[in-house]
Amino acid sequence: MSKIKKLKVQLNRDGSLESTHFINVYKHDQKEYDYFFPRSAVKPFQLIPLLYEAQNQNILLTSEEIAIFSSSHSGQEIHTELIKTIAKKYDLDLERLVCGKQRPFHEPTADKLLRNNKEYTKLHHNCSGKHLAMLLFSKILNEDNKIYHTFKSKTQSIVKEFFQFIFTDNDIGFGTDGCGLPAIHLRTDSFLKAVNKIKTTEYSNNWSDMFNSYHTNPLLIGGENRTDTNIILNSSKTVLAKSGAEGVLFVTNNDESYLFKCIDGSKRGVDLAATKYLKEIGMVNEKPFQYLSNLYSLNTQNTKAVTITVS
Repeated sequence: MSKIKKLKVQLNRDGSLESTHFINVYKHDQKEYDYFFPRSAVKPFQLIPLLYEAQNQNILLTSEEIAIFSSSHSGQEIHTELIKTIAKKYDLDLERLVCGKQRPFHEPTADKLLRNNKEYTKLHHNCSGKHLAMLLFSKILNEDNKIYHTFKSKTQSIVKEFFQFIFTDNDIGFGTDGCGLPAIHLRTDSFLKAVNKIKTTEYSNNWSDMFNSYHTNPLLIGGENRTDTNIILNSSKTVLAKSGAEGVLFVTNNDESYLFKCIDGSKRGVDLAATKYLKEIGMVNEKPFQYLSNLYSLNTQNTKAVTITVS
């Protein structure tokens, strides 16, 4: 079994070191582990209880619904319009979403809203799909949706019980995520081993639906030029890729699973390191790293101002 791999991303400006990021790479077959908050990278697992209960009640969720439920989307129209459609389909009140208003990650969308004197809404929040999913879950469970985001609710209690089962670890803690839902804290090895475990459980069909929804709807998972979306679009095999806040990225092809964590919490650091590493092991082509390298090395005059190395 391999040890935790250490990567280093350095940015040099005109030959002088300007910034350094350190990234840990974890694989599913490692003995060594660290504790971490997966943040939004846990969403593929977090939504499995909903899929399971919906299946038991003969509610057929579409691939697009599963994708937006487990997304951290950019707030583009493709995302917000789908959320409106789903809310109408299942008679869900969007005012009940606990996540706050947020500027869309997608800059052209944010700029368009400003030009048209329109405000950002809860639908633009990157976690609005997950919150909509929890509203649906609470409705299926016939419980008060005013507390769907707390452990006082049956909704979150079921999710917590599922986490304790699938991650095979009683040493699990919880904080509060940026969107208001519980944020699990656990071991990296427990997280990665869950991929192979879930395929042998009663949730195997639900996991297959989740995995396939990522492959089928990459633009719903993140959005235009988002790193997890670009990894899925440019993979050599079918993969699930999911980013999380504070420099986390989870990638699996359902056999091999990887977790990347930038120590300083930098999105730039983890995205550059992960796309370069995944290219080197043949899981993705060069396009995701090339896009990021250009993004972070060119100045506003489109002149290369920074040299980036990953080692």
